Amino acid sequence: MAEAPDLLAITSAFVKFGGPIFRKKVNELELRKKGYLVMKNIKAPVPLTKLSAQGGPRPYRAQDDTAGNGVAFSDQILTVRQSKWDFDFDPEKFRNTYLAIEGDKPYYAEALDQIAKEYLAAINDSTLGAGVYDAAGTTAADLADGFLTLVAQAVIDGDLTETATGVITANNAVEKIELIARAVPAWMREREGFRIKCSYDVFDMYCDNYRANNNYKFEPGADGRYRIDGFAKGFLDADTIMGSSQRLIATVDDNLVVGTDGEQIKIAASMRRNIIEVRAMMPIGCQIQDFDAMVINDQA
Repeated sequence: MAEAPDLLAITSAFVKFGGPIFRKKVNELELRKKGYLVMKNIKAPVPLTKLSAQGGPRPYRAQDDTAGNGVAFSDQILTVRQSKWDFDFDPEKFRNTYLAIEGDKPYYAEALDQIAKEYLAAINDSTLGAGVYDAAGTTAADLADGFLTLVAQAVIDGDLTETATGVITANNAVEKIELIARAVPAWMREREGFRIKCSYDVFDMYCDNYRANNNYKFEPGADGRYRIDGFAKGFLDADTIMGSSQRLIATVDDNLVVGTDGEQIKIAASMRRNIIEVRAMMPIGCQIQDFDAMVINDQA
């Protein structure tokens, strides 16, 4: 007769494997490669402070001309809120199957690994783009205000002005992308560089239109990035967080901020009879640092 699994050991392993799996996976979200600034260990709302000069230089004269000159501070607040994924793990469901399989990791570690992957995939696909925070919500789309939501609110608040492109199609995508690129301020084009974030739908239309216009494909450079013709430091960046949106977001690296709390990314496990009750938790929040370092179009 097969020996029953040691549930206490399995419970301990859930706790043991849980934290490191999540902390490791957070660092592998590839957000840095996409130009996001990732802030960890956020335990309270954090002001993202922008320092600006007021006034400006003028021709010399002996008298004082301090009126209207100086510095000003403005803040965007990054708030990180907890999320969770509750599930029960019944080892008896896996008797004579996965309990008997010997692999590189124990079967419970494999289960946690899959939960971790799909947890982060849900945040990427449903939260970081079109998410809208709702404390009473029940899905990943309710965890935080994503960047598409923040951009739309900034337009309403008057912090961003849309550049009119109209609907993007496979017949005009190159023109529309270049319209946004040309609206980018000179300091971004010359000094900082910028990337235009778009959905994969828009990216595919751009590729189709580019090939039709030039009779050759839109190819990445040696660095794997897709440089926009005529813009030495401008790149087209397809991003899964954009979903099927036609919104174009041109911005500098580190302007889009994702916050979490590495000290609180954990798994809590407890026993009920032979059932292991598991709660996975991950804090998440999004914010934009500087609206002056951003150009958007008029499509949602």
